[in-house]
Amino acid sequence: MSTAYLDHAATTPIRAEVIAAMEPYLWHRFGNPSSSHQWGQDTSAALENARAKLASAIGASPSEIIFVRGGTESDNLGVIGGVRSLAFAFPNSKPRILVSAIEHSAVIEPAQWLENRGEAELRTIPVTPAGTIEG
Repeated sequence: MSTAYLDHAATTPIRAEVIAAMEPYLWHRFGNPSSSHQWGQDTSAALENARAKLASAIGASPSEIIFVRGGTESDNLGVIGGVRSLAFAFPNSKPRILVSAIEHSAVIEPAQWLENRGEAELRTIPVTPAGTIEG
């Protein structure tokens, strides 16, 4: 009997092409991209090259590409950044965040944090027993 891996939200297998592209930076060119020494500069250049390639592939500018460490950091950045962008664009109104009652904590917690700081209004949308939005 074969099994199926169903936890790709937590971690997922790495494609062979990605491993091949990363391998030099795992073993030989592993400098911190924020460091000023040559290894750091080499790694920083590789990251900027990857950022430019990704931006080009999706029709964005490199400055619009942000690399994060995982889903939680990405969710936090999206919620907080989105609310603060709205607040900047519409300074005379408070952003309203709508989340479902079963939303992941990585979305709910930054939304609650923004509400506690007075930066946004948070509303929770109830769901049915099947997990769909009511109404």
